[in-house]
Amino acid sequence: MGSVSANSSGGDATSLNIIAPEMMALGPDGRPLLKGGRCAACSALSFPRAAVCTECLSEEIEEYDLPQEGRLYSYSTIYQAPNGWNVPYVLGYVDLTDGLRVLAHIALSPENVRVDMPLKVSIGAVGSDDFGRARHTYTFTNI
Repeated sequence: MGSVSANSSGGDATSLNIIAPEMMALGPDGRPLLKGGRCAACSALSFPRAAVCTECLSEEIEEYDLPQEGRLYSYSTIYQAPNGWNVPYVLGYVDLTDGLRVLAHIALSPENVRVDMPLKVSIGAVGSDDFGRARHTYTFTNI
C-alpha cells in the first residue's frame, strides 16, 4: 500500500491509501493516470510497466501514460473475496483506445455492466485495510 498525491500545480492535494501506487498517479486536475510502459525499440505497450519487452526482449522501457478511455471486452462478477474487500464486485478487461487491454475493477453494479460499453478510468474504494481505512485503486466507470 502507498499513497498517491496530486501534483502541486493541481490545486487541492489528495492523499489516498492506494493499492499498487506504482501503477497510477494523479494528474494536476486530480484525475487518475495509469502508468504503463512503451518499448523504446519496438513501441510495444505494457501495463503494468514491464522490465523487459515481451515482444522484442529489449530492456529499454519508457514510462507511458495510458489513455483514460476504453470499452469493456469481458467481465465477471465476484461474490467471494479476501477479508476487507467489498463484494460483490465486477472485474473486467477493458480495451483502451491505444489497443492495450487491462484488467480492472469496474465501478458499477453488476446489473449496469454490459460488454462493449464505453468506460473511463477513475479511482474507487474497493475495501478496507486492517485499520478500517478505505483501500483505493484504479477502476473504470461509465462515461
